[in-house]
Amino acid sequence: MSHSDEEKATYDQDAGADVFVREVPSHDAASSSWVDRMKVKGDWLEQKIGMESQGIERVPDTVEARTDHHPSHNASLWLAANCVLSTFGLGILGPGTFYLGLGDSMLIILFVNIFTAVIPAYLATFGPNLGLRQMTSSRYSWGWHGAKIFALLNCVACIGWSSINTIAGSQALRVVADDKISHAVGVVVIAVITLFIGLFGYKWVHLYERFSWIPTAIAFLALLGCSARHFVNIPMGTGQLEASNALSFAGVIFGFTAGWVSMASDYNVYQPSSTPKWKTFAWTYIGLIIPLVLVMWLGAAVMCAAEFQDSWMEAFESNELGGLLGAAFFPVVGHGGGGFFLFLLVLSVVSNNIINVYSMGLSISVTSTFIAKLPQVIWPVLVTAIYVPIAIVGADSFAVSLENFMAIIGQWLAIFSAVVLEEHFIFRKGSFPSYNAEFTWNDPSALPMGLGALGAFCAGVIGAWAGMSQVWYIGPIGKLVGGDANPYGGDVGFILSGTFAAIVYPITRTLEKKWLKR
Repeated sequence: MSHSDEEKATYDQDAGADVFVREVPSHDAASSSWVDRMKVKGDWLEQKIGMESQGIERVPDTVEARTDHHPSHNASLWLAANCVLSTFGLGILGPGTFYLGLGDSMLIILFVNIFTAVIPAYLATFGPNLGLRQMTSSRYSWGWHGAKIFALLNCVACIGWSSINTIAGSQALRVVADDKISHAVGVVVIAVITLFIGLFGYKWVHLYERFSWIPTAIAFLALLGCSARHFVNIPMGTGQLEASNALSFAGVIFGFTAGWVSMASDYNVYQPSSTPKWKTFAWTYIGLIIPLVLVMWLGAAVMCAAEFQDSWMEAFESNELGGLLGAAFFPVVGHGGGGFFLFLLVLSVVSNNIINVYSMGLSISVTSTFIAKLPQVIWPVLVTAIYVPIAIVGADSFAVSLENFMAIIGQWLAIFSAVVLEEHFIFRKGSFPSYNAEFTWNDPSALPMGLGALGAFCAGVIGAWAGMSQVWYIGPIGKLVGGDANPYGGDVGFILSGTFAAIVYPITRTLEKKWLKR
């Protein structure tokens, strides 16, 4: 990590931040630009109140900087981020939107998650080994300018995630309040709690996530106890209609699980490079796979039961996710007990949203050196101001918003993952020292031009176009998958986008290295 003569690196232990921060001497502030002066004041404020001021800069591999020596923190963070209402809501889409039975929904959930979770779990190992956030390390495959494109896409994804999560929480909160508060009030309450925690950065995000999954898990277990006697297995379908619906549901699940790819290493950059890679991978994979599978299974089971419980289906149709949960809880534990468990599930939304609020600030800093100079405290406030009105507008359409968002996000993440992984394994032989991250992470001349990745991206877009099946467009292959049995087609865009990109990248990257020598 390089610094100018006017800038030095310090470690703020007294403020209790335990993170790497930058300090600009006050005697240079008068001659600096207004942005530099804002950075100085922002760093001062962040240090005083214990916020993390470390941005996208590489965290040096030193004892003073790498203060997190617990690989197991990867498990608790991802466990909390996925043991949430939105994960449950994804499970209900199998029977509720794609007309699948319980058995086929559970099988799709299991196998798609088993394979997809490998990607963010492996990319998490980049954090300790490179000391770089995920969008910053993507410069080594996508190039200086190409990484900016995906950083912007990740910002959009973070806003989308936050909006959908908040919609789910506000629906549940409204049921808790017996419809005496509006969705808008619920959205604002959740957003304020998220903002308060997300403002403080890495250390406090980890601290909150380490314990927040426990009450949420208890609430889901209570839901299982209240609803299990109503579980019914809807028979598995057959033929082309079943196949197209199964593929579309698989695409939605892929988008949800792969959604962590773009931020997987953001939360372990303070762990030493000596941390065994297998421990980082294993703990991350465990933290992902357990809640993803079990909570989605529960969502699918409750939704199948609703098909045979008129009161549950009426509640779902009137207040979607919150109504369905209330219908399952209230007859068994009463309004008071059900309201308590629902409130715990509302708080689970915060666990997911603080990940998005925190990572968006890092991603947007990759897009511009000017933006990277701005105080980190700005970004949680900005992303909150953006997603709150979006969540208020879409508060009555959780299922539709989730389905459409997951299908689209899965396609660009498939392309992104294919390029990053092939660069790592094919062209860098899986060797982290080959990145020389300490000296090259912020040097455009030492990074690839990104032309090889651009070629793969174009190929991936063609695959997404051909295979997608959305309300607003059905690609030729997506339509072929649906056939006469399903006029809505079957979404295979996530498969084709990643496959096309993976085929093209080794060719275009080889040519790029041959011609440009970088």
